[in-house]
Amino acid sequence: MRKRPDKTAQTKAEFREAFLQLYATTPINKMTVGQVCERAGYNRGTFYLHYQDLYDVLEQIENDLLDGMTACVEACMKRLSQDSSKLSCIAACADVVAYYERNKDSIAILLGENGDPAFVHRLKNNLKPLWRTYVVGESAERSEAELDLALEFALTGTLYMISEWLSDSRGVSAYRLAHLVYDFSIRDVRRRSEL
Repeated sequence: MRKRPDKTAQTKAEFREAFLQLYATTPINKMTVGQVCERAGYNRGTFYLHYQDLYDVLEQIENDLLDGMTACVEACMKRLSQDSSKLSCIAACADVVAYYERNKDSIAILLGENGDPAFVHRLKNNLKPLWRTYVVGESAERSEAELDLALEFALTGTLYMISEWLSDSRGVSAYRLAHLVYDFSIRDVRRRSEL
């Protein structure tokens, strides 16, 4: 008997949702497969048809989010290679913010208290090509080490600003957040790298 792809996708999605609900309040090393199965409404045998263990669930969730972010970043890079004006930069920031907003629940949990610090590192590495090319750029006045530090500053600040916004927007729209990312990260880092 063959598995139906739509049923398989639905089952995996239900396991992921159950995992994330539990992960929001419980560190992964304190979770059990049984807890995830109970929350998802499936038995352990069904879980093991789709995942090796809880770390596999986490890795697949992270990989899916990073794949989506990579596609978003690549589209932004293509647009910015044709036009790197302020408006294009803000539009690129808006696209990244929109991706975060669409995946708000998952990203907020993964960046939250019980989240995996390695995910933040992977997320920053995912964004580095865009930021290295269009934010920090090249500078005859700055060493490679100084430019790398500026890049780390911009990425860390941006990720935590977006993370904070995801947990409580405080009435700030996604479009306004894109402007803030541009103002605080892109414009300021560009200006400082030219000093």
